[in-house]
Amino acid sequence: MQQTFQNVIINRQEINSIEFEKESVEISLSPGGEETFEVLITNYGSPTHIHFSVSDELKGQIIFLRDNPYVLQKEYVSVVARIPQEGRVLTKGQIYITAGYGSRKKGFPVQLGKIDPKPQEHSEDESHAGNQEDELSSQRSSTTLPIKLSHPKSGNDFGGFSSFIHRSFKGSFSATERKSSIHISDNEKLPLNIAFGGFLLLACLFFLYFILPSGLQFKVSFAQSVLFSILFVTCMIYILLKIAEES
Repeated sequence: MQQTFQNVIINRQEINSIEFEKESVEISLSPGGEETFEVLITNYGSPTHIHFSVSDELKGQIIFLRDNPYVLQKEYVSVVARIPQEGRVLTKGQIYITAGYGSRKKGFPVQLGKIDPKPQEHSEDESHAGNQEDELSSQRSSTTLPIKLSHPKSGNDFGGFSSFIHRSFKGSFSATERKSSIHISDNEKLPLNIAFGGFLLLACLFFLYFILPSGLQFKVSFAQSVLFSILFVTCMIYILLKIAEES
């Protein structure tokens, strides 16, 4: 006889009462496994039919060879528990007993399958790998920190501005500066040189306008002054943005 994994008691407390010897049942199976158990029904009242059913989670995995047995005093019902090869490792559901032709229904929880220890081991491996990565990143940061500190910025913004102008008109960076992470490509040199040229040209025009004698001063209309101002501001903003990107 197969193993009895649950004893169902009916009609002991009152008519159509249902009791379970075990509050819950665990069936240890692996995917692709199958096993047959026995459910013992003990009847303390008059002979009656009872009905077995399962919750949606266990449908197709818990099969009763007789789902509507007629119970005199004691009756065994065979139950087949199986997990498909590609099924879930662990499934939780309910087995229900219905008595009194549907007037009373009661169930008990069933855990079908095994708790897979592999995910826990995998998580431990991941945490260990994460700790190693944190240590490596901390070592990298501690290694690169002195390098960053060994290249301080210039003492003031004017010095950086003048050096930036010198590098831009020179057309290329020195060998030491090429090792830095910031580099102006050839495509960016042309608009940068144009911006510097326009800035210097407009600055010279403004300067000449104010220092020339009244007889030599050139006339500038309102529209021209607005246009020159827009060009001056545009060139200045472009140059400042380049300085900010470099720093």
